[in-house]
Amino acid sequence: MRQARRLMIGSQLLSGPAPKRPTKQQMLATIRQLGAVQIDSISVVQRSHHLVLWSRLGNHPAEWLDQLLGDDKEIFEYWVHAAAYAPVEHYPYFRRQMIAFPEMATARTQEWISENRELLDFVMSHVRQHGPVTTKTFDAPAGAGKAEAWAWYGNKPTNLALDILWSAGDLMIDRRQKFQRVYNLTELVLPGWHDDHLPPVDEERRALGLLTLNALGVTTPGWISDYFRTHSTRPAIPRKDIPGVMEELVDLGQAVRGTVKGLVDPVYISSQALSRDFKPSRTTLLSSFDSLVWDRKRTMEMFGFFLQLEAYTPRQKRVYGYFSLPILYRDQLVGRLDPKAHRATCEMAIQSFHLEPWFIGKDDERFYEQLAATLHDFSAFNGTDHITVHSCNPPESRAKLLAAIAASVE
Repeated sequence: MRQARRLMIGSQLLSGPAPKRPTKQQMLATIRQLGAVQIDSISVVQRSHHLVLWSRLGNHPAEWLDQLLGDDKEIFEYWVHAAAYAPVEHYPYFRRQMIAFPEMATARTQEWISENRELLDFVMSHVRQHGPVTTKTFDAPAGAGKAEAWAWYGNKPTNLALDILWSAGDLMIDRRQKFQRVYNLTELVLPGWHDDHLPPVDEERRALGLLTLNALGVTTPGWISDYFRTHSTRPAIPRKDIPGVMEELVDLGQAVRGTVKGLVDPVYISSQALSRDFKPSRTTLLSSFDSLVWDRKRTMEMFGFFLQLEAYTPRQKRVYGYFSLPILYRDQLVGRLDPKAHRATCEMAIQSFHLEPWFIGKDDERFYEQLAATLHDFSAFNGTDHITVHSCNPPESRAKLLAAIAASVE
């Protein structure tokens, strides 16, 4: 199991030290290796997609990601794993999913499309005539009133129309402005694309299977189905086809069959990963939406770590905090902490800090030294300059962490 974890951590680019001077090209290479960087709007610290890249690259200009999407057109945004950024060269492998969206959407969405075709045509016509739009471009219908809190698209049907047209591939995200999507015609964002470039189905599934395998290093068929999924929970490769796809990769020499103690399902190992000598030495924090841990079942099976996002759990029922981040220490997930950046006062507050029960007693001086260095880099990345520590479990870990934080700035 430990060797399997090391292959996975290394394949996820979390093995050795982060680069001292990261570059935008390294960021692009990271996105290419991961295949998908999930987007999320929670902003108590830097948003999740930025955290995923920070965990691998260290402190870097956050605007690089916007440049890769908007100016450089090296990445695109789609339902790749939930809403995520992906390398633009992978666009052909998801285009078929876009075309199929109107027929594959939920019954409720299909009904909305049928009842609002004039609105969808209006939005498309507006973009053709006037250029890129945002949700703010269109006004709410007369008498719409204030949006209900639960209505994610607000009181403006055009918001939902934009989302549907994007999901169906008629529109793309041209760029982001202060995190707001800017929509444009697909043929203008990717002028060289034509649907006659669609790869054959078997090539598409083989490519997605290989991308997943190389991103994870070690996988089971079940983990394959979760890694790339479109339109919410639908896997990009139908589950029934995954075993055949993986056996094709074995025949091509790109995968080998293996066994991992504790795993019942068949295991496939990336030939690319086997050619590397991964020696996990990093201490870092992971977003709850990080591709190493976004599959909760996989996280439990590989790391024995229970991960649950509590942002939508009532405060009184939270165990670990609003947006707790797992702590990766070498080749294990040893705990978690719940940070909040108070930007007005430049304070990085560690609101809670929890060690895994099995790690208590093993949390030596080296661990706290490395975690303190990580927290200083994390604080700087979030635009804060001092760190406070509040609730800790076990309680004695607070003094150890505070001492290490203080020592690291002397």
